[in-house]
Amino acid sequence: MHEIATVGGKTKKRTFLGLLLSALILIIIIIVYFLVIAGNPDAVFSRNVAMVLITLAFFSTGLILCGLCCIIFAIVKKRTFPGLAWFVGRTLYLYPFVLQIGRFLSIAQDKIQRSFIEVNNQLLCLNPLKTEAEKILVLLPHCLQFDGCPVRITKIVTNCKRCGKCQIARLLEITESRGVHMVVVTGGTIARRAVERYKPKIIVAVACERDLSSGVLDTFPLPVFGILNERPNGPCFNTRVDLQKVEKALDFFLNREVVSKEVRC
Repeated sequence: MHEIATVGGKTKKRTFLGLLLSALILIIIIIVYFLVIAGNPDAVFSRNVAMVLITLAFFSTGLILCGLCCIIFAIVKKRTFPGLAWFVGRTLYLYPFVLQIGRFLSIAQDKIQRSFIEVNNQLLCLNPLKTEAEKILVLLPHCLQFDGCPVRITKIVTNCKRCGKCQIARLLEITESRGVHMVVVTGGTIARRAVERYKPKIIVAVACERDLSSGVLDTFPLPVFGILNERPNGPCFNTRVDLQKVEKALDFFLNREVVSKEVRC
């Protein structure tokens, strides 16, 4: 299997998976609680209401358990199987719940989001959608553009004067040489318009942890490979991105052979 760039550093997938397991345990506790209520004739809740809640909780638990097992199996065995995407999709609905559990446990949201993006990327690596260049869309945040640049590129990225003060010019070279679409966006609304316009099969997105994780959820089941931006000047100001990671991600989905063994999936 080809190897491509991770979202960066030593992000641990087990952070998100562990919190997902915590969510499952919490739901089981809730089930037990309502089972006790259902068996108590003096309970405030009626037996019928309790049984409905128990049934819903059992159903949710089954979906979460299947999704979690599918994710762990795929990551550990480095292989995928039919139906994985469906179970994973049901599990990802618990993402906001996972964030709240992490907040309760005093785990930084950025750490959870990086872990979530890492899990998402790993699953894409295991079952890649090789496709033609025109079906790949590269989404970039406007903060990659030099803050003092007077040229507006959020509507037409080729307006860039390629002065070299930021990485937009180099990113244009990377995408144009491969024939893929590239759009610079200021937020989720413009990003959704770009998706509607180009109708991609795969999105390679550069953004911060929050925007990447929300983008993955918003576009599911459309696959999004996330690459974290670099923020030497703080958030949303003259940010940067590892260009090599962008190149390797594109080459991976284009089924090119130019891959470095130093960068793992």
